[in-house]
Amino acid sequence: MDRDALAKLATRYAKRAEPVSLTLEELAFDHHPVTRVVPGVPVWAWIRFPCSAELAAGETFGWTSRAVQVCSTDGGIRRTTWVWASAVQRRSLPVGKTVLGDRTGHDSGTGPPGAADAQ
Repeated sequence: MDRDALAKLATRYAKRAEPVSLTLEELAFDHHPVTRVVPGVPVWAWIRFPCSAELAAGETFGWTSRAVQVCSTDGGIRRTTWVWASAVQRRSLPVGKTVLGDRTGHDSGTGPPGAADAQ
């Protein structure tokens, strides 16, 4: 890996912490019961991090009328995160204008850094 690629990778992971999941209050399971399915449904989902968001490939095994539980793998670590339903679409549908792996600059104002390591 060349120096620029290593710098981009280091920047990507320096910005990252654990994904930000919806709270129990936002999920309101008392009023919005979870539907469970097996096998999982392949999805594209916007996963939020404290200072950024990433479009990621994942699977869902559960959802409510307002939220989706997304399981995704990042750097060999499998994570489960609840996101708003509007942040998810089935992988059989075309992905919008954003390339997989692009990030939004939440506070940086610099925009997405590119998708050199996108899969």
